[in-house]
Amino acid sequence: MEIIERAVMPNGTEIQLEDWSSRNTPEYPDLYGLTIGVYPIAKNNGKGRWVESGERFRLTISHNNHSGYANDDVKADFSALKNGKKRLEDLAAHFWNGKKDMYYLGMISQEPH
Repeated sequence: MEIIERAVMPNGTEIQLEDWSSRNTPEYPDLYGLTIGVYPIAKNNGKGRWVESGERFRLTISHNNHSGYANDDVKADFSALKNGKKRLEDLAAHFWNGKKDMYYLGMISQEPH
């Protein structure tokens, strides 16, 4: 994995644009690509306490060619987060851990199973 760029969102959340394409294989040449690594402060505790309220956790937003979310989309969203044109909530459809990340951020009130 290569970190392409680090930035801080206007709300103080650290983000980085990562390239995971070096992990691709000839059998799966497009499996890995660009990812936004986000380090927000959790609003809710997770079961098992892997994520704790008031602490930073990693939220991942990765390219997914199967859903039509390409590397160019990831780049554009990284820029939009960095410049304050988008918020994390705007990208919830692309959260790697889906509703669990939404719960940790306080977007929903019940932790999914």
